Amino acid sequence: MDFNPVILSIPLYFFLIGIELVYQLIKKVRVYRTNDAISNISCGISSQVMNAVWGVLSIAMYQLVYEYGAVFQIPDTWWSWLILFILVDFCYYWFHRASHEINFLWNTAHVVHHQSEDYNLSVALRQSSFGGVFSMLFYLPLALMGFSAYAFLTVKGLNLIYQFWIHTEAIEKLPKWFEYLFNTPSHHRVHHGRNPKYIDRNHAGTLMIWDRMFGTFQAEEEKPTYGVTKPTNTWNPVWANVLPIVDMTNQLRATPGFWNKLKVLFYKPGWQPVELGGYQMAPEVDKETYNKFDVHPHMPMIRYVFVQFILVLVFTSYFLFNTTSYNLPTKLVLAGFIMWSIGQLGILMENRKSWIPSEYIRLLASAILIVFLTGGMTSYLGAGGFVILFGFWLFKASKKV
Repeated sequence: MDFNPVILSIPLYFFLIGIELVYQLIKKVRVYRTNDAISNISCGISSQVMNAVWGVLSIAMYQLVYEYGAVFQIPDTWWSWLILFILVDFCYYWFHRASHEINFLWNTAHVVHHQSEDYNLSVALRQSSFGGVFSMLFYLPLALMGFSAYAFLTVKGLNLIYQFWIHTEAIEKLPKWFEYLFNTPSHHRVHHGRNPKYIDRNHAGTLMIWDRMFGTFQAEEEKPTYGVTKPTNTWNPVWANVLPIVDMTNQLRATPGFWNKLKVLFYKPGWQPVELGGYQMAPEVDKETYNKFDVHPHMPMIRYVFVQFILVLVFTSYFLFNTTSYNLPTKLVLAGFIMWSIGQLGILMENRKSWIPSEYIRLLASAILIVFLTGGMTSYLGAGGFVILFGFWLFKASKKV
């Protein structure tokens, strides 16, 4: 398996989420909602699975630029890695800022990360399925400078790992010197706020100095209201990725004129021509009337979905840790099954009874996959037992929907 700090850190992510859950119990505050947390982690699953399928393209892009365009090759030393760490963070700042200020990038590469109306460590895992390829364009100058793909991918992974812990409300303010230099939970809570004063602020990855230098810093004042100005209102991670693109496509169709259509793509989110009303500012949040999206089924179905989700999560981890051992057709089949599973479970959390028959089909597909991956008489017995057990559980749970 190729070295990937983000994948190798998966156990650490869930360990820290467990600590945050303990914090929730001790403080008697509601930090997590089961439906939202499953949706967040499912978006993370989708992102990592898609990256396993086509992430090789972005890596190949970097490697080609490095091999044929690099001025010289920088050796792997402690000082070169320190310089690379600063440069990766600098490039990340500009990609992150661009993904907020360019409508096309916002809707394809980043909006998914901001859709949750909660703020906890599971939100850190909520990532777009299409962001990896676009973000690589902002890092190609590092390949031209002569930093190897191995060094770049390692440092970039460490940069992302750092950003995990700042997605929490459990930590308030840190010492002033640390708040000044580094990104912290306080700074990043601002970034996730949908309040007009907080929108498009604090784009830093690790170092807060970029926001201070380029005029995008905002200190945390009142508690943010989290989410996006147009709530997604779905637990389905597949639809959460597709819906913003559908909305942008519909906006393009409704916008007259070629140049106006280009502006829809490359101007800030909310831009539209004067004849359609002009730029739409983010509205203030009315905390008296604001309610989070919170559709959920009855408890028997929640229990069923939760257990199935854990099984899918375990299978996804197995897939990600062994992805290099599969040929492309097998990889596509397994990735497709994972995407189908998280989408299906998200739909079940929305109380859609009409989708229950497709869950029986997914259980049968799971049994076929068990036989395919393991083989032998034992696998047939295990697959049969799997279908009978969970099919009966689903039947009982569906009576309460």
